[in-house]
Amino acid sequence: MMYGKLLILLAASHLVFALKENPSILIIGSGPSGIAAATRLWKHNFTNIKVLEAENRIGGRVHSVKFGDAYVDLGGEWCHGKKDNIVYNMVKEYNILRHTNVNIQMYYANGTLLGHDIYNNLIEFAESIDASVNNTEVEEACGNFASIGECFDKRFNSTFIKIYKNDSGKQTISLEAKEWLQNYMLGYDSPSTLYDLARRSSYKRCEGDLALNWNGRGYKTILEVMLQQYPDKNKELSVVNNILFNKEVTRIDWGNNTQVDVLCTDNTTYTADHVICTASLGVLKSSHGTLFEPGLPAEKVDAIRKIGFGAIMKIILHFPYTWWNTAQAYAFVWSAEDKEKVLTEFGKGPVKNGRSWLTTNVMFFTAENNPKVLISFFAGDMIPEIEQESDEVLIAGCMYMFRKFLGGTYKNISDPDDIIKSTWRTNPHFRGTYSFEHASHYEQGLPDKLAAPITGKNGNPTVMFAGEATHPYYFSTVHGAIESGYREADRLIHYYAPE
Repeated sequence: MMYGKLLILLAASHLVFALKENPSILIIGSGPSGIAAATRLWKHNFTNIKVLEAENRIGGRVHSVKFGDAYVDLGGEWCHGKKDNIVYNMVKEYNILRHTNVNIQMYYANGTLLGHDIYNNLIEFAESIDASVNNTEVEEACGNFASIGECFDKRFNSTFIKIYKNDSGKQTISLEAKEWLQNYMLGYDSPSTLYDLARRSSYKRCEGDLALNWNGRGYKTILEVMLQQYPDKNKELSVVNNILFNKEVTRIDWGNNTQVDVLCTDNTTYTADHVICTASLGVLKSSHGTLFEPGLPAEKVDAIRKIGFGAIMKIILHFPYTWWNTAQAYAFVWSAEDKEKVLTEFGKGPVKNGRSWLTTNVMFFTAENNPKVLISFFAGDMIPEIEQESDEVLIAGCMYMFRKFLGGTYKNISDPDDIIKSTWRTNPHFRGTYSFEHASHYEQGLPDKLAAPITGKNGNPTVMFAGEATHPYYFSTVHGAIESGYREADRLIHYYAPE
């Protein structure tokens, strides 16, 4: 009798051990953080995994598309730095990344090519007031300001009046370049205005080249490396078979403290011991009130509210032939007069506060290994409207700028034969591009509050959070997103590690 009880006890303990060794895990989202979490867990023998992806593809805000002769990126574009950059470290042995070698040419509205000194001085000014860069002079001048916008306005005019005090022509042009420089800076951090961008920052730059490109392979390469599809497709991790597409999550019910029920729009329900939620901060801002049942803890809701989340946009054009210099990138400075004239001369597309959407353009440059493709960035408060504009108007607007600014330099400018654009802000699965530190709500430690797991009665991590916005100092980056995915995978690995 005692022997039989011992067998039952051993069987029961084996069952607990088996469950503990292979718990059910749902990962919401297959962006860099979701793929990082899934692959890390899979390699540690956690095979009871499902990844629920709302789109019909993996990648999240990494979206590489074959366009022309190579891949272009509608989302993340460059690997930013080398030292302590997990993206760089994962691919450096494959010799994929390349230095982005372009000569940026700045043109004035009358078609004049401006001297490099104007561009260099503008970029130097932007760098001087960047919140992640220590600058004693800026600190003395802007120490009481909450936002970059306030510091920008205090210093910009006086700086360039002083620089070009002996050249009235360059002084006028540099002052008219103020809006271009604002858009340039908005493109880095994604707010709709510099007054939303905090003058304090916990962000850290990785040392080394900040604009390493993927040589026409696209940022999707990092996903292929994590999934072991590259460099040898035969070594692909079979976790790819556990990624379910078109699974938009509408409810995460974590109330019973033992398992989590996840409901999708197609009325399918999944139950798991643990959920790793990698939804963008934009989605959390818009939907956390209905997405989680019970509602999220107050501290996490506070972090969702206070962390900034914005958007930039890309318009990518393919031409029948290359009519420009592919070694150059092009930036356009509008004169005050031409900002007025464009409203009637072109008169199509969004207008806000008397400004045409065309004046929010940051730059055009040639896609890597893709000489017939030009990529352009737009930034600022008109992104939602520009995203919803027709392809015809977007093409017409770009061609208006090309002929206005570059018509004197290039006589054979052709119309494009294809266009693709990003729609991150208006896509309900993202609602923007990446996070930033908001001037009105700046606090250190907000990403950590966002990342904190919801735990059950026994202290088990029930619902965990990953994604770029949850990284304390690499937020807004792909390397930050990947590190956050590994962080949450490691949380579970350590939780189930034998004592």
